[in-house]
Amino acid sequence: MLEKPLESLGATAPNTLPLSSLFSSIDFIGLNSVYSTISKLKDFSISLFDINNIELASCSWPDSNTDINNTPLTILPIMVDNEHVANLCIKNNVALHANSEINNTPIDSTLSHEITTLITITQEILKLNFSNARYRHNLQQTEHKVNQRAQELTLQNQILNLINQGAELKAILHHLVLQVEKLHPEMICSVLLLDEQNRTLQQGAAPSLPDAYNEALDGVVIGLGVGSCGTAAFTGETTIVSDIHTHPYWQSYLELAKLADVKSCWSQPIKNAKGAVLGTFAIYHQEITTPSNELLEKIKTFSNLAELAISKSLTASQIFRLAFYDSLTGLGNRRLLEEHIQQAIISNQRNQKYSGLMFIDLDDFKPVNDLYGHKTGDALLIEVAKRLVNSVRASDSVIRFGGDEFIVLLRDIDTQVSRAEQYMQRIAQKIADELSRPYPLNKETMYQCACSIGLVLFQVNTKSDDILRQADIAMYKAKRLGLNEPYWYRASDK
Repeated sequence: MLEKPLESLGATAPNTLPLSSLFSSIDFIGLNSVYSTISKLKDFSISLFDINNIELASCSWPDSNTDINNTPLTILPIMVDNEHVANLCIKNNVALHANSEINNTPIDSTLSHEITTLITITQEILKLNFSNARYRHNLQQTEHKVNQRAQELTLQNQILNLINQGAELKAILHHLVLQVEKLHPEMICSVLLLDEQNRTLQQGAAPSLPDAYNEALDGVVIGLGVGSCGTAAFTGETTIVSDIHTHPYWQSYLELAKLADVKSCWSQPIKNAKGAVLGTFAIYHQEITTPSNELLEKIKTFSNLAELAISKSLTASQIFRLAFYDSLTGLGNRRLLEEHIQQAIISNQRNQKYSGLMFIDLDDFKPVNDLYGHKTGDALLIEVAKRLVNSVRASDSVIRFGGDEFIVLLRDIDTQVSRAEQYMQRIAQKIADELSRPYPLNKETMYQCACSIGLVLFQVNTKSDDILRQADIAMYKAKRLGLNEPYWYRASDK
């Protein structure tokens, strides 16, 4: 178990510690010895009490259970570095033996020199002890900070290694959160991710928060006053809520806070190099807590590690999308089609089913670009893509092959050729009807264009290039016939 950080213990700067707080770490045996020697020489009873009347050192005290508030004696304050740290209590035993009835008998004036010396000795010994105690305390603080910094550097290396190894983002964030909580056991950590529309926060990692709490926050719309994280993501600024119960940002989420048993929440926005918010790194406490400046810097360091993982993941995702998806319509491209056809062939072999491929070309699309501009033409292509996706199953693939050409891959249709052909014919006709519906080009203009569809059914022992070539031939056959009907590839077609 890692040692609890000094920040969480309310530690103060090394040289501002109250001296009285160091008494527990001081050994007063040496002072006891000094008092015993003086007592034998002067027949004094001497005791040193702290300001809470707890005995620290003594010798020859008449009654160890004596209450100093109700006993006749001389009480002298002990000051160290202008701080009242203790009281030196002295009894003149000679006077006490001579007359046990004496009350509040002052020390003889001839003894003032000895008392002054006794006070000085006490002060100097306390100063030395305080100095040693402070040194030990500072050394402990330094050792703790060095140890914690070493652990933080180890954590950074672990996260960087995971990123370089291509680990999944959720796994990296999960590891980061757990390790930060291990470094700071009083913390409960959470990472939320901002969606692509910069509108809602999605769950990233929060293993120590209740599932119900995480589910309630998943999809929350960001905004000013939407808790700590919603506010931090919206403003791009660190949001510190030391007391959840009284803070206005949390009034709508008090039941959630009660569910998670948290009383404070600090949220740091996770930003990329361009300053764009990617998510939030939140620190919860089960007590009302305000972070020190040093701790705020550490939180920024943790959020920077999260940013590296998130940015790497986004970059990898963007590279994948550029490689396999069409930037205009969001549909898969030719490279993805190649993979999907191979997957369909393997599935056909395993399930003994047929799959089908449609090659679709829009008729009369070119005039749209010529008459209304490419921006309008792009809008029409985006609408075509939506209609195609809505016409097939989620397991099927819709691909933009290029320009105004599209591919639809129907997987695992049926084991019987006839039933597979019937299903594919029905879907092809549905697509033809959908694509022939008018397209709104602007507020006043509707445009209608038909399409030519070539169909091919395949199972195994075939190549993707052959399937595409056959579907392409069938599509051009349909275009030449001009009947606005799907056309099946035949072996005699060339």
